[in-house]
Amino acid sequence: MRLVRGDARSRQLHDEVVFWRKWFSTRGSEWPDDYKERLDPNFPLQEHIAKYVDQLPDNPVHILDVGAGPLTKLGKVCGSKQLVITPIDVLAPQYDELLGDFRIQPLVRTITGDAENLIPQFGHKRFDIVHGQNSMDHTANPLRAIHQMLSVTKPDGFVVLFHAENEGKNEGYNQLHKWDFTCENGHFLVKGPGPNGSTVNVTDLLGSVGAVDCSVAYGGIMVAIRKRRL
Repeated sequence: MRLVRGDARSRQLHDEVVFWRKWFSTRGSEWPDDYKERLDPNFPLQEHIAKYVDQLPDNPVHILDVGAGPLTKLGKVCGSKQLVITPIDVLAPQYDELLGDFRIQPLVRTITGDAENLIPQFGHKRFDIVHGQNSMDHTANPLRAIHQMLSVTKPDGFVVLFHAENEGKNEGYNQLHKWDFTCENGHFLVKGPGPNGSTVNVTDLLGSVGAVDCSVAYGGIMVAIRKRRL
């Protein structure tokens, strides 16, 4: 995505950096456990991702964490499998400044990357799992981002998405919250941008390239897309 100084999205991304500065200064703000877990080298990989790791034959398992923030939320341990995590975020340079200001050495450093332009950076069929949590609904075009995520996933690998349901609506379509994600009758639906946006059935859209499983689980919308061997 191209950001223009002073445009609405640039201001929204600036607010995202302000949020993380407060998060660091208060050691997690309202989420102190989250702060500790992101810096714990022995924290286990979250169940909603680990269950897909267990289905993969590869070891190590390469995971791309898209929109990871300054410290990836992903746990670093998963049974006997070695995890190689690549966290990316469009705000990585700003996050590096925050880490320096607070003298924090991340377990895995977030590098610059854009969800909507993954192929130029990583090529095709690179990762076993591509993950996004509460981040795809912040992109300018989540459908493009999901297509890009599938492209950099290996055949039989997974794109795993975990998001709050209808976050755009819940947040009044303010700041970066322009899109709504939900599940209806097992289908993954994306609506937006904004309150008058159209709805796309992503399960049908991706039927030829991936098997989409969508459910309300773990307190949010859980989507797993297994890339087909074409």
